[in-house]
Parts: sequence; structure tokens; C-alpha cells
Amino acid sequence: MDDPLDCPEGSDSEERDRYLAAMQDLTAAMAASGTSFRERVEPVLDVGREHLGFPNGHIAVVSGDEHTIVASSGLSSTITPGDETPLSETYCRHTLDESGIHIVTNASESMSTDPAYERFGLEAYVGTTLRADGAEYGTLCFVNDIEAISEFSDWQQTLFEHLTQWVEAEIERELAVDTREQSQQLLEATFNSPETFIGILDADGNLLRANETALGFVDADDEAIFGEPFWDTPWWNHSEAVAYRCQDAVERAMDGEMVRFEAEHIGADGQRISTAVVARPVAVDGTVQKIIVEGTDITDLKRREEQMEFFNSILRHDILNGMTVIEARAETLADALGGTQATYAETILDWSRDIVDLTQKVRSVLSTMSDDGLTEAETIALGPVVEGATRKAASMDEDCTLKTDIPDGIEVVADDLLDDVVGNILTNAVEHGGSGTTIEVTTERVDSMVHLRIADDGPGIPPEERDAIFEKGERGTESTGTGFGLYFVSVMVDSYGGDIWVEESDLGGSEFVVALPSE
Repeated sequence: MDDPLDCPEGSDSEERDRYLAAMQDLTAAMAASGTSFRERVEPVLDVGREHLGFPNGHIAVVSGDEHTIVASSGLSSTITPGDETPLSETYCRHTLDESGIHIVTNASESMSTDPAYERFGLEAYVGTTLRADGAEYGTLCFVNDIEAISEFSDWQQTLFEHLTQWVEAEIERELAVDTREQSQQLLEATFNSPETFIGILDADGNLLRANETALGFVDADDEAIFGEPFWDTPWWNHSEAVAYRCQDAVERAMDGEMVRFEAEHIGADGQRISTAVVARPVAVDGTVQKIIVEGTDITDLKRREEQMEFFNSILRHDILNGMTVIEARAETLADALGGTQATYAETILDWSRDIVDLTQKVRSVLSTMSDDGLTEAETIALGPVVEGATRKAASMDEDCTLKTDIPDGIEVVADDLLDDVVGNILTNAVEHGGSGTTIEVTTERVDSMVHLRIADDGPGIPPEERDAIFEKGERGTESTGTGFGLYFVSVMVDSYGGDIWVEESDLGGSEFVVALPSE
């Protein structure tokens, strides 16, 4: 860049004086710049307008075919910040296609059919491409909406180059600020994750800061707990054992060790949760400066582990220990008896084998159980499942009446345990409905779900007991079972992404509704 102040003797002193005055004004405008990007660049645009002789100067950002004014000085009725125009209809598209300064002295002659002239009618234009962090950002332009210009002198080009350099520096500064703010917002969003409790401790284990999720759980006052030993805070001090576990982990983290452990917490509202906790030291030059403690809610995982243990106990104590004996005796009776008694023995044998088969299926469930679900679900035709479960339930009581109305083509997302799920509800209805029970099985589509409805005319289930019957180990007052059946049904339906509840039946008894996804 040639500086007009370095021109040899004999050059135009008037141009030197005008350039000097322009640079003095530019220096003053830069020194007096404000806090926002527009407040900093618009006074500089004023200097350009005055000394370059244009009514308007503006800065535009370009993205694809979008051209947006981000700062402007002069001609406020024509060009204002926020104005958006297709790049294809702007003078700036020519600037971006060239290197250096793009000058239009008389647009009515040189651009009369150009879309930009047709839209804006600007007679004179001077612009250049702005770059920031090595990438194209947009343009710096000065325009005249009325008069053409006769020339654009060397000292004006030099001034324009100074303006360009300063504006590019301000853009990079603004982008850096935006990046820092975005990083800070990202850190804050991560810190205040609704799924994780986070505490920041000093090197002595005293609490410096906790995220909103952690504070909200114990409804703690910042001033009351900040500065306290972490293990004495409300997340831990409800139990000596839990507090000791926390203190031990923090003290080991003070020595530079990352420690993992599990803990139980009681919220301000009495809610109990389990967490997987990590105490992680933050060291500078080998010295621990801070300790970050993160707790992730694993209550659902713990509940799943309890479910697995419950199923295991059922398999070990309530099914397998007796099934070999029952099946062997049923085979003996079926061979030795005749007539109706032989039929009864065959029924016992069939049910024994079904129970053994179910046991093997549940064992398979336990072996593949994961956080993502119990088994791999697939699309299954519902009609055959209901038909098979109905035959099994009917064999329990010759006087019961089972009616089904399942249209062809009804499919649901489930697995090969669905027949046991449906069968369990049906046999439960037969068992508790009494002799001669009537059961009706129907379906209806509700949005993306299929509702399988199993209604009976039995004694029904009181509203206050309807949720409890699906809980682990629950059974009716007259039941001799283990409480396995409906809990198993609830767990499996949940694993399919469905739901189950009990309503009052139009027949006078209970109506079990099993909602299953259809896709």
C-alpha cells in the first residue's frame, strides 16, 4: 500500500493535505469507538463518506445468495442495517468476483440492464471484499444514489484500503467475541445439564459452585453451603455411610486420583435417587487446583437390576424347583388314567411344559437385558397371538366364555413373549372371575398405537388398587400366586414401548387395556 504522505516532492500538496485530514479523522473515529460492532464501525463509515465523497457507506455479510446489511451510515431511508437482498440483485456480487477495489463511476451507462441497477438505481459504487480469519465475510461499500463520479484518486484508494483493514480487524474481533460467548454458553449449558449433578470444589474439598440441577434437588441456599466441606452438604449428610463414601472419594481426588462410586440421595421433597459419581481432580503443573464431582442419575438402572434379581428369584424358587416334579407326575397320571381324568392329566402336563418354556424365555430375557430394552422387538401379527392365548385360558374352565374380535392385518411391535403377556392377562381373568366368566377381547387403533382390550364380567378391581397390581410381588387378597404375572406383563409391555392400565368393563368387571405400538 503506497502512502500519499511518502510521495516525492512536486506531488499535489492539496491531495496530501486531504489525505492527512482523512487519516486524522479516521484515527479519531477509531479512538472514540463504542462497545458494539455497529457503534465501532459506523463512525469510521462516516469518515469514509466524508472523504471519499459518497452519501452512504455500509458493511454487508454474504452467505450463499443472501446479502445482509450489518452496519450503515447515511441514506437511512434507502439502506439500513438488517436489510436483506438476494446477492444476485446487488452491486456486491461484482465485487466478490474481483480482487482489489471494484469501482463503478456511472452505473446508468455501464449497468443499465443489470438487476442491481434495476433494483437500486445507484449511480456510483466502490467496494471491496472483506475477509476474516482467512474466510470471505462480505463487502465494504460506498454508494451514491444520485450522481456519477468522475474519478477515484490514488489517495482515496489508499484511504479505502486503510478503512478495509480496520473493518476486517473489527470483524475478527467481533467473531472472536461471539466464539467466546458461544463457548461460554455451551459450557453453561453443559454445566447445568438437567441429567447430571455437578459440584466444583477447591483443593481442600470445600464446595465452590454447584449446578442448578444439584441445587434444585436439595433446595439449598447458595450462601449456606458454598465454602462448606462437600461431604457435609445436604446431598450427603442424610447418612453417615454416604457422607463417608463421599469424603473418602474427595480426599483421594485431592491426591490426584479419579474416583468412581455409587451413592443414594434424598431430595428436599423426599425423593430418593441413586447416582453414579465421579470425583475428578483438575491439576495445573502437577498440583491439584480444583475437584469436579459429577453425579449421574442411575435410579432407572438400579430399578432394572432389581427387576432382574426378582425374575431370577422367581425362576430359582417359584418355578424351576417344582416344575420337574409336576411334569413327571403329570406324565405318570396321563399314562395311567383314562377318560376325563386322562384329559385333566394331559392339561396339567401341557401347562407344565408351557411353564418350563416360559421359564426358558425369561432366562433368555435376563441374559440379553440392557439399558436399551429387554429384547429386540419386531412387528408381529396380533390375531394368532390372541387366538393361542385364548385356547390356553379356555382350558382352565370349561364353563367360561371367551369371545374375540381381532380384525385381520392388525400388527404390533413386540417379541415372542407377547403370547405369554396376553395369556397371563386372560388366565388372570379366568382365575379371578369365577366359574362361568365371560371374557371379550377386542382391539382399536388410537393414533400410532393399537389398544388390545380384555374385558370380563368378574368382580372387578377397585380403582385404588388398579395401579398397585402391576407392582413387583403384588397379588390379590384371594390369590395364591407369587405376584409374578402382572408385574411380568407390565415390564414386558414397557419394553415394547407400550403401556397397560385397568378400566371398568361394560360387562361389569375389569377391562385391561394393553397399548402397543403399531410401527
